[in-house]
Amino acid sequence: MRIATVIGRVTLSVRHSSLRGERLLVVLPWGPTTAQTGEGHEYSIVAYDSLGAGVGQTIGICESAEATRPFEKPTPIDAFCAALIDTVFYQATDPHTA
Repeated sequence: MRIATVIGRVTLSVRHSSLRGERLLVVLPWGPTTAQTGEGHEYSIVAYDSLGAGVGQTIGICESAEATRPFEKPTPIDAFCAALIDTVFYQATDPHTA
C-alpha cells in the first residue's frame, strides 16, 4: 500500500460493466521526500474508489494485482483506494540514535 493525494475525478460516458456505481479518482502517489517537504509526488494515476474520497484528501492505494483482490470477478483496474487517511505522523530522525 502507498500513500497518495487525490487531485481530481474522472468522468466517463461509457465504462466497463464491473465499474458501475463507483468513482475513478486522479491521485498523486507520494514519493520518498513527500512527507518531509510536501513535494516530490510521483506521476498521477487513476484509482478506483468505493470509499468516497474527496479532492485534497490523503488516501492509501493498492496497485497491480492487489488492486483486484476486493472483487469477486476480474475487474479492469490498476489502483484501488483502500483507506481514507486522517493524519500522517512523520519523524525525520530516529529517536533511538538521538
